[in-house]
Amino acid sequence: MKQRDAELILRVARMYYEKNQSQDQVARVLGTSRSNVSRMLSDAKRLGFVQIKIVAPITRHESLSAQLHKVLNIKDVQVIGSDRSETTITSVGRAAASALNKSLKANSTIAISWGRGVEATVVEVASETLPGLRVTQLMGGLSTIATSVSAEELGRTLAQNLNAQFIPLLSPAVVSNARTRNTLLNEDSISQVLEISRKADIALVGIGSHNSPSSEEVLKHFHLTKPEHEKIAKVYAGDVSARFYDQNGRSISSEMDNRVIGITLDELSNIPYVIGIAAGKEKALGVIGAARAGLIHTLVTDVACAGEVLKLATSAKLMKEAKSA
Repeated sequence: MKQRDAELILRVARMYYEKNQSQDQVARVLGTSRSNVSRMLSDAKRLGFVQIKIVAPITRHESLSAQLHKVLNIKDVQVIGSDRSETTITSVGRAAASALNKSLKANSTIAISWGRGVEATVVEVASETLPGLRVTQLMGGLSTIATSVSAEELGRTLAQNLNAQFIPLLSPAVVSNARTRNTLLNEDSISQVLEISRKADIALVGIGSHNSPSSEEVLKHFHLTKPEHEKIAKVYAGDVSARFYDQNGRSISSEMDNRVIGITLDELSNIPYVIGIAAGKEKALGVIGAARAGLIHTLVTDVACAGEVLKLATSAKLMKEAKSA
């Protein structure tokens, strides 16, 4: 196709889709026929100049959301239903992206973790023109996970979508021992980024849970012995940014924490606005622990997770254990 033909097709597409001019109006301006305009609009789609995306409305379950708000004492709970045309995690991601966009102000710093829920959110975030936005990581990288869900890659994508500056944390999330961690923390390139994360205005985190694939993937990086893994598996309820906690939101292992390059649970709880994402029945224990730790201000979850949280949180056994702990 000649350059002039492509430019004309693009001009027609802009007039019709961006300026909301009718095909008759476009034809009059360009001195051509309506049928030619129609043909060029079809060519614009075929050539990829125009891409149409159908977005179903977000379905929020108000009753479930209210029940979870009461049980978990989280300020904003959004239980999301999925449209038949998209997966549950996509619906949850769209809702979380909306919450993030609404919370942004000029010069905001957003710090993120990793995972499928965070990925589903990042890809749905709307472009922004706010000045001074920055994106960084809450934790270092996990070597065995898919690049597409790593904190670095997701941070880079989010920064692009928001027209923001990206400040990467070029470090592993988990190292072999506390001495190695302390050595790395003495590096300005790492300590300065972590300080930016601690002072972030907004955090976007995925919530892991007992025996969920994401949590088990993180545990692999600690290279625990079989007895160590069995001991941890008995007590951990969930994790956020490679920090593992019990059902009451308390850290389960200072030894593990001392091997993590990232902000602590206490530091995360001090960030003014934290959006937590969890989808699936298996994430329920992690959500309960995160709520009890006071880590989350907005929880975006699905019906399956919400139902299981209510079931667990109201069970006599769990309540008894929480009070006696």
